Amino acid sequence: MPAAAAGDPVQALRSATQALHARLDSQLPLAQPADATQSLHHYHEHLRVLHGWLSDLTPLLQRAGWGQGLLEPLRADLADAGLAGAPAGRASPPPDSAAAAWGVAYVVEGSQLGGRVLHQRLRRAGVAAPLRYLQGRGAATGAHWNSFLQALRAALVAPADVAAASAAACWAFEDLLGRFRQEELIP
Repeated sequence: MPAAAAGDPVQALRSATQALHARLDSQLPLAQPADATQSLHHYHEHLRVLHGWLSDLTPLLQRAGWGQGLLEPLRADLADAGLAGAPAGRASPPPDSAAAAWGVAYVVEGSQLGGRVLHQRLRRAGVAAPLRYLQGRGAATGAHWNSFLQALRAALVAPADVAAASAAACWAFEDLLGRFRQEELIP
């Protein structure tokens, strides 16, 4: 673990997941420039995969006390398009521990910040659909993230917990990447 990350669980999680996060960002069709029709199609594909992923992660997210209310806007956007989400149950989650729950919550809650960026990109591309899921918590998304980081720092004090959270966060990224590959949305 880099020296800068040794005392701060947030830095440890960032360091552990940096390459996976970059790989996901660079490969997602939704993150690539496209016209409104392509962008909306990519958004719907994205939501289908996220549905199964978030459904599987819900028990861990609940254990950490974060991630509430994420499936409702996703399901509403899918329903507007006449689509169903991918089924849950595709992968075994990491060990059910409080530290693992925080690691998974780090990935899921952090994705809400990225969603806001994607929301703006899709709006600029001319997508007129509600994009409820990508709105996150609207203008409060940044403040919510900062509250989450504060709670995470308080919860992950022991080095073993930071290591378990980091492993779970990497697992969450790998699992999501695997789901996108399985749906042939990324190489």
